Amino acid sequence: MGRLSIVNISGSLDQLIDLLARESAQCELLAQNIRHERDAIKRMALHEFISINQSRVSILESLNGLKEAFDAFVRDLVTAYGVPEAGRTLTNILQRTKSPQAQAILQQYERLAAQVRTVQQDIAVNQVLVNNIQSFLVRALEAHRQPAPESDVYSMFGGRNAGGTPATLIRRKG
Repeated sequence: MGRLSIVNISGSLDQLIDLLARESAQCELLAQNIRHERDAIKRMALHEFISINQSRVSILESLNGLKEAFDAFVRDLVTAYGVPEAGRTLTNILQRTKSPQAQAILQQYERLAAQVRTVQQDIAVNQVLVNNIQSFLVRALEAHRQPAPESDVYSMFGGRNAGGTPATLIRRKG
């Protein structure tokens, strides 16, 4: 089996450290983008969504490129160290390298995984906000479509309705 030399694997693991650092930086940019989106959702600033989405696409493309580079790097390590398919986790691969950098890389990887989980949770929160707004708008549209009985509504000027638009009416209670 062709093993990488210690010098070569050390340089390669430095590349892995760099890949993880770049991925972490992009993940932080994505987290900022999601917070900006949440702020725009809360303010109903629809005009900001184009730039938010353009920025997000750029970040996601960068993350995709980093993932492809990471996957290629891991495939090279798997091949170099003959890691069996059942044991193809980053932990097992790094243990086979017997590198002093392995523990630091795993800690960096775990921090990145925690960052990714936080971003996923933030995305879920934004989805709930958007769904709630959509639900509110649908209900408002449905309320607008319901014809109001003439006898129990006020017009927007405070008098009895004489055939105004239902969206400008307030129902009279008691």
